[in-house]
Amino acid sequence: MPRFFFDILDANANERDEVGVACVDLEAAVVEAKRALPSIAIDELRRDGDYKNYMVMVRDEEGQAVYSAALSFVGTRLIR
Repeated sequence: MPRFFFDILDANANERDEVGVACVDLEAAVVEAKRALPSIAIDELRRDGDYKNYMVMVRDEEGQAVYSAALSFVGTRLIR
């Protein structure tokens, strides 16, 4: 089963995945990337305020980028 690596990128830090996850194929890796973004955002938003962009870059076993997904959060206070 092929292994895919999920690097987490944002404005403050980049986390390179050195372990990876075995996925049946690229489509399964794409689903994994899409599922990861909301989980990452939930954990990070508690600390980082009202504006944040998250990105997952998926690499294959050769290190080639094969998919990227991004999620943005913007919060605006309506009452001061």
